[in-house]
Amino acid sequence: MMREIRVGRFTALLAEGDLRRICLDGVEVLRRVSYPVRDGGWGTHAVVTVSEQVEETAAGFTYERRFAERAGLFSGLFRAGLRFEGGDAVLDMSVALDAPKALAVNRAGFTLLHPLRGVAGAALEVTHSDGGVERLRWPDAISPGQPVFDIAGLAHEVQGVRVEIAMTGEVFEMEDQRNWTDASYKTYCRPLGWPLPYALGPDAPVRQGVRLRLSGRGVAAAAGAAVQAGVVPEVAVAVEPALAPMVLEGLPVQLRLRAGDAAPAVAGPVHLECVLEEGAEAEGLAQIANTCSGMDVVRVVALTEPYMKSHQPEGPWPVGITPMGLVPLVRAAFPKAAVGGGMFTNFTEFNRCRPDPAAVDFVTFSGTAIVHAADDMSVIETLEALAAVFATGAALAGGTALHLGLCAVGMRSNPYAADCVPNPAGERLAMVRDDPRQDGRFAACFSVGVLAAAAGGVASLALGMTDGPLGVVDGGGVRPVYQVLRFAQGLRGAAAVVETGDVVRIRTGKGGIVSVWAGEVVLPAGARGWLMTAQTEKAARAAGWLDGPAGDLGGAVLGPMDIAFLEGGA
Repeated sequence: MMREIRVGRFTALLAEGDLRRICLDGVEVLRRVSYPVRDGGWGTHAVVTVSEQVEETAAGFTYERRFAERAGLFSGLFRAGLRFEGGDAVLDMSVALDAPKALAVNRAGFTLLHPLRGVAGAALEVTHSDGGVERLRWPDAISPGQPVFDIAGLAHEVQGVRVEIAMTGEVFEMEDQRNWTDASYKTYCRPLGWPLPYALGPDAPVRQGVRLRLSGRGVAAAAGAAVQAGVVPEVAVAVEPALAPMVLEGLPVQLRLRAGDAAPAVAGPVHLECVLEEGAEAEGLAQIANTCSGMDVVRVVALTEPYMKSHQPEGPWPVGITPMGLVPLVRAAFPKAAVGGGMFTNFTEFNRCRPDPAAVDFVTFSGTAIVHAADDMSVIETLEALAAVFATGAALAGGTALHLGLCAVGMRSNPYAADCVPNPAGERLAMVRDDPRQDGRFAACFSVGVLAAAAGGVASLALGMTDGPLGVVDGGGVRPVYQVLRFAQGLRGAAAVVETGDVVRIRTGKGGIVSVWAGEVVLPAGARGWLMTAQTEKAARAAGWLDGPAGDLGGAVLGPMDIAFLEGGA
């Protein structure tokens, strides 16, 4: 349930107990205020609303929500109240968390998300816990670590609106969430440098407050679509014996192997990812090379198991051979292949453990949209961050090609815990492998958004695995996202003009794709192709759907999560 709060110049969305898209004069000043409790593996505890009340008047609003963890591990109370003081809008928020027994947590309390528009690169004033004020700037290039520590208050300006934030009850710090493709900077408690996990319990309740003061007059810039020229990258499908052993004809393969894996038969070129046991790197590479002796391995990159996990920029780091130390071993094992550097997990890990572009032929990293949040709005918002992710990646690559791994909604492997979060009920949860949206048009639209952003400089990437939870096929046929991969193969290497936003468009001389997140799009007269909607989705689950004759789509109306695949000259 989502409700709009509108009081004079102030607007916000109330969604599942969180305040989102907080604006003054239409200028977004906070993207989200939430108060999660995260366990020792960084999974987010699911809660249920016990009761809530909202009161709106011409002078302000109040909101109160009582909630509880599903199994009764803790309970909480969130309050928010807006009033006006002269021309200023003042929003006071508080959260209380109590647990009947000591509960190990990595985070409990307020998390503030700051938007990117009008913020990235701008001036920032930070008040520290001792009252001192430091003048900084919001990161422009994506910061690998925390850009701000020891926060008691923040002040800055967004498109004419003065934003002042004061926190009580805990010490806060900030991270650049674009590392995980979140379209935000995040101010959170508790500092990551403090001992984790810690106890939430009878002797350690949480009592925190945040005051947001907004002043000035905002001048909201027109949102519009972001338009750029580029080239459509090669789109591959990821294969891994333990997760997705199937091989599909007609799609390039990214194959991940460990020593001892039985490799599937792959006829075409292979992008190979090797995961090696620490201390047995040369032996593992030799074994994988022997397994792949009959394959056309065109690119290869290797990591040891410890580098499949995340490490803070300041360490501690694994004591064994580094990723760059593996490069000579990989060249010896695969003398005919291009050898890369980078990470198999998120841009976060790539940004913190950067390869030497002078020593490799390409760089790589992957991505998932549900590290921190898994609701539809948050997942769609991640597409906004991709331009900065790819631009920062290209800058760090120093002119070396970007050949990326799997970029999907769901999480392939979890660098922050032993494994992905279980999801037996098929819910929208963070850090899960089996996200329910993979089976429908949502994943297809998401892949179009990733492809559009990648056209700005990515040479290749995978938009799905073959089968399994992240697969483009299932037991009953293909999933809608399969058609995106297949159609994109026909656009590979084509010069493109792409638009991103509520409507995503990829236009090339070979054809084009249009997908819709919000609003409606009317296709122009003369448009021909294939339309994927709620009415045609069942037909699109046949692998050969795009082999059928193109239809006349002139005047067709596309709504949310509809996709049009258009013939040449689109």
